[in-house]
Amino acid sequence: MLAYAETMIKRDNDKPRLFVLDTNVLMHDPTSIFRFKEHDIFLPMVVLEELDKGKKGMSEVARNVRQVSRFLDQLMSGADKEEIDVGLAIHPVTENVGAYEVQASGRLFFQTSPLDLEVPAPLPGNNVDNDILGTAKALQEKHRDRTVIVVSKDINL
Repeated sequence: MLAYAETMIKRDNDKPRLFVLDTNVLMHDPTSIFRFKEHDIFLPMVVLEELDKGKKGMSEVARNVRQVSRFLDQLMSGADKEEIDVGLAIHPVTENVGAYEVQASGRLFFQTSPLDLEVPAPLPGNNVDNDILGTAKALQEKHRDRTVIVVSKDINL
């Protein structure tokens, strides 16, 4: 049984990765959009809507959400729709990893058009978690040359 489980979760390391971020990742660490090295990030519309709702207040989470909004605003500054559609360059950030310097050079994609969301039948109703799963599934169908990975701090997702 273990060998089967390992086979099911094995990723194709040769494929470029597209990380779909859940809202709670950004709420916990506003700099997370810069932490995926050369890989690309996709923000579903429901995540952007949840971030917008979470900006009010004086809590640490609200402050983090406002910081995420500032980062996104900086990345989008001066970009037109065409540039947004092809993905915004995440400004290269140099990190020291052991004895190596690693450049982060991925792109940031926003959901700018509807996707053909097909939520698996056993998942009831229409909620944000199901929308994120449906978005990831639609992206995997659309971009078969990529490995699509959902990143969340929500154990239920």
